[in-house]
Amino acid sequence: EALVWSKLHHKNIVPLLGFATIFDASASLISPWQERGNAHGYVQDRKVDPRPLCIQLVGVARGLDYLHSHASGSIVHSDLKGENVLIADDGRALLADFGSSFLVESSVAVTRVGPRRGGTPRWMAPELFDDKTPSVQSDIWAFGMTALELFTRQEPFQGISTGAVMARIIRGPPDLPAAELTCDRLTDAWRSICMGCWQQDPASRPSASDVLANIGRVGCSLFEGRLM
Repeated sequence: EALVWSKLHHKNIVPLLGFATIFDASASLISPWQERGNAHGYVQDRKVDPRPLCIQLVGVARGLDYLHSHASGSIVHSDLKGENVLIADDGRALLADFGSSFLVESSVAVTRVGPRRGGTPRWMAPELFDDKTPSVQSDIWAFGMTALELFTRQEPFQGISTGAVMARIIRGPPDLPAAELTCDRLTDAWRSICMGCWQQDPASRPSASDVLANIGRVGCSLFEGRLM
């Protein structure tokens, strides 16, 4: 984890301050404490106003774009979800938890960090259940799931048991809730962004920079600097 994390310096990435060992135990990585906690918990208590949430998702997309276009080679987060997005004091979204992340070197060799897995089942792309290697494309699927999670304030595939989630994801993306059930937070534009992230064919999914461009068309940039 430290190998990947130490390479990252971006306003939408939790900074690594260092590490410490206590009583000869394994090293603990140190990062700044974020009083506002993670995005999943943060949205539970917020008002209906969708603007701060929109900006936070811009931050998630920017962090992901930074990882995927890193100078050392593409970095795959591999476990993107609301719990792994922290909220800074100024409202910025910060990508966190790089224990499953790995670097795809420019030579196409892969440096793996942590166990071989593709994330948390409810956020995982269908190809990962077929034992495919996590990729920037599976990160994009997870971004769509994270957006859905934050807009609806609940985990994806709510009401479906964890054991049944795999079969449901392989069958297709989740059914999007009616607008009134999300207090109009999940607009048609955001529905389109999510559906693009959930293309069954990984090659058909947009890149993180494409996602950013699509979000820009939603008008989130109008609210920059006016976070809660």
